[in-house]
Amino acid sequence: MKVYALITCLGFFLGLCSYNQQTVDANDRYVTDQTSSGEESVYASLPEAEYASGYDISFENASYGLVSVFYNSTSDKKKKLVVEKDDDKYIYNVFNDVNYVNYPLQLGNGYYKVSLYINTTGTKYKKLKTKTYNVQLEEENIVYLQSILEIQWTFEDKSIELAGMLIDQAMDKKREEEGIDEVELTLEDINEALYQFVIDTIEYDYDKIKGLDFSYVPNNDETIRTETGICYDYSALYAAMLRSQGIPVKMAKGYAKDSDVYHAWNEVYITEEERWVVVDTTSDAYMNRRGYPFEYEKEVSDYNKLKEF
Repeated sequence: MKVYALITCLGFFLGLCSYNQQTVDANDRYVTDQTSSGEESVYASLPEAEYASGYDISFENASYGLVSVFYNSTSDKKKKLVVEKDDDKYIYNVFNDVNYVNYPLQLGNGYYKVSLYINTTGTKYKKLKTKTYNVQLEEENIVYLQSILEIQWTFEDKSIELAGMLIDQAMDKKREEEGIDEVELTLEDINEALYQFVIDTIEYDYDKIKGLDFSYVPNNDETIRTETGICYDYSALYAAMLRSQGIPVKMAKGYAKDSDVYHAWNEVYITEEERWVVVDTTSDAYMNRRGYPFEYEKEVSDYNKLKEF
């Protein structure tokens, strides 16, 4: 018999939310030699904002699977970003920021149209700017390594530094088990160390959801500090930790089987097998704390994915 966690995530997380800007210092990165490409260049940095106010759409990091958007003004009107490719469309909230914000181009190679809108009255919006670009990715899954609106991380974050320490501990454990000093961790070893930390440490916060609105976005360091979170926090933390180690990870949103509650989970790329596996750390943490049996890899048919980031 399958036991499903009580997951109380609200439908307003269907849209993207606010962004507390953080930048990546290209000279201060924690990247192990286990990364998918073996090079630091798999990570993009934000474009430099040329003006203190105004708006812009930049494809400077398009080869990394990113479009960067700058919007900063005194207006408190709602802003939307619409990303289109072929018949697919993603709509994001945009908030004032003094820096560019990265959004994913996760629909593969080809022509994208990106438009920035501002609310005028009611549900009506005026187009401010549109750009089109023929995106050609450096690597097929490179977008799933980046820091984006939904999954914010830098190498200076406490959560990412913790990921490095967890991997060091895994190395020490492997040295002890094998009785030799020179050992290497596989991508599976790294994944296991970070996954186990998340499901062992983070506890579901049933009260948190009551005080949130559409502007909420996970703060991984805060999740680490409180050791609590909702499904959105679980999936963002797990994705950020793995991405920082060169392991492609998606955040997926939709519905779990037998549930009508909007939910967030992950898909992790298994390099050796060249396939994605469904991972639900929220559910696994619930099962783990109660001593119920569960599997790391979930059945794809048990989830109805509507969006991926």
